[in-house]
Amino acid sequence: MCIRDRLISTFIFTGCSESNEEKEILSIEELFTLTKDKIDTSHSFSFSLMHKNGYTSLPGGFDISKAQGDIQKPNKLRINAEIISNNFLIKLSYLSMDNNYWITNPISFEWVETSQDDNPFKNINPVNILSDIFSEIENPAIISSQNYDYEINADINSENLKSLVGDIIVTNKNVRLSLNINQDGIVDSIKIYGIVQPNDSIDTQREIKFERWNENLKWETP
Repeated sequence: MCIRDRLISTFIFTGCSESNEEKEILSIEELFTLTKDKIDTSHSFSFSLMHKNGYTSLPGGFDISKAQGDIQKPNKLRINAEIISNNFLIKLSYLSMDNNYWITNPISFEWVETSQDDNPFKNINPVNILSDIFSEIENPAIISSQNYDYEINADINSENLKSLVGDIIVTNKNVRLSLNINQDGIVDSIKIYGIVQPNDSIDTQREIKFERWNENLKWETP
């Protein structure tokens, strides 16, 4: 075999070996170690919250139907929500920056500065949703790892969901979770099943999706 043919054969063999090399499927311990590190070192992310057969109740008779928002640690939070109040569907936006708070008037949609005491979102803290969930997650099991996207079933005590639902909560309730996490340990979504708040049913489902990890989000005061 001439030198040229040997070089071609070596190139083809090496290329095939690299293309056929597969990533290693992670164990639940390895995956959660990556995830916790991503959560601890992240400085910003966006989220969305949706419900099936229910809503998330806030003080003052506000029930969140769906919401999306942005978070930048340690203390920047922006939420756009559809809320049911007195059987009316209203849209409400909320902004918290450096211990200052604004909320939109549901009729004029103009921003109004508010105190923490009058803030309907005062008892929730989405900044800590992920860290609170992963601090005491129980019985995690990988159900699927197709295309290195991991679907995991687990349990959690309802007390670790206060960042999401606040103080209106059924205490010490075992709650089922389904999590989707990618190979890099980034959480794509979490589904929360069943009774977390008093008005929930066994068919209530909350789904939180996460994206835009560590992007430079733009923040401006109203």
